[in-house]
Amino acid sequence: MELPVDLSGIVGILDEEVRNFTHDGYGYALAPGKGTIGSRWDFLVKYFDHNDHEILPSSLGRIELQKLDKDLVQFRVPPRMEQETPEMIEDDPDGLFFGSFVYQTLNAFQRHKLIDLPGVLPTA
Repeated sequence: MELPVDLSGIVGILDEEVRNFTHDGYGYALAPGKGTIGSRWDFLVKYFDHNDHEILPSSLGRIELQKLDKDLVQFRVPPRMEQETPEMIEDDPDGLFFGSFVYQTLNAFQRHKLIDLPGVLPTA
């Protein structure tokens, strides 16, 4: 989807919002993946253990941000089948956690008035 914001703006929103996302007792963290400064960023979505305050090594999925114009960014969630991380398998339990992350991200975009949804998406 295309978002009416610059690349640093969307990275800032994600940095602010993702730390508040939770699902089934865990949080989420974004780890930088491949990227080109100023035009493209890939982030690995990882578990964050609130008890240990530690980011767990396995990845749930990936998101991509691509600058299209000065104030326009494409946000993409590649299908899990396309994910490059070997521990990810289609139909695994991590899919529920990743799905919750995606819905919470879309709800955050709506709160920041970047998209218009018919309502709040369920995240549990």
